[in-house]
Amino acid sequence: MKKKSLKILSAALLIGLSGAASAASTSWSFTSTATSSVSASGFASQVAEYSAMTYTNGAGNSVTMNAFANTASNAKIEAAYLNYQGSSGLGVTSRDSSTNDEVTSSGYLNNPQHSFDNQGAVESILFSFSSAFTMEQLDIGWSTNDSDLQLYAYTSSTPFSTSTVLGKDYSTLTGWTKVGDFTGPTDPRLTTNSTYSRYWLVTPGPASDKLDYIKLAGITGSYKPTTPPPSTGVPEPESLALVGVALAGMLLTRRRKLV
Repeated sequence: MKKKSLKILSAALLIGLSGAASAASTSWSFTSTATSSVSASGFASQVAEYSAMTYTNGAGNSVTMNAFANTASNAKIEAAYLNYQGSSGLGVTSRDSSTNDEVTSSGYLNNPQHSFDNQGAVESILFSFSSAFTMEQLDIGWSTNDSDLQLYAYTSSTPFSTSTVLGKDYSTLTGWTKVGDFTGPTDPRLTTNSTYSRYWLVTPGPASDKLDYIKLAGITGSYKPTTPPPSTGVPEPESLALVGVALAGMLLTRRRKLV
């Protein structure tokens, strides 16, 4: 065995014994139709609306989205609907008032309220992941005005359910922690986020600014790295096998030198 091969073998041994996993970012694009969706009879008869949309990326990771808005009595949160806006991404349909001024009399969406917005009511999108995840970037496919976004993570020890949102008020949500703000297309990345959660809520904002209109084109983030279990002092079978191969290679090299 040549020295070069032995170096490669030693490197493989070190890699096999290291065990620590690092986080890698993964992304989803919402500029094409969803992998799967749940259709809904919402507010716009001439526009397809969805109570849930799931996107699966090339790595096989999935994210499911639902929409909400504080359009119920006393500005309480109720279900809203997602709508697909082609290459611009996703919008949200909600009932802004008893006359539903987001929708025309013909059943189409009003402009610019065909987007994800906070005019009249504050709309929000809930993102659900298969395991703990940290949001890093929101991609905006279309916007008008300053287009701010606010980001909340569900951090309670109480198991999540939609009851943590439905019937509540945005200002008094319990179990949710505000993580930060995205200041529109000029600053889509939240560089200081180290919070992990399976559930994330995004709203246009702040509430004092009622002119944020956005179509959400994608998201980027990372799953929480897997931490290896504490060492028991007993090598695992895979580690023992690697050690054996490495030692055999070293002995073979030494014997050839002596011959």
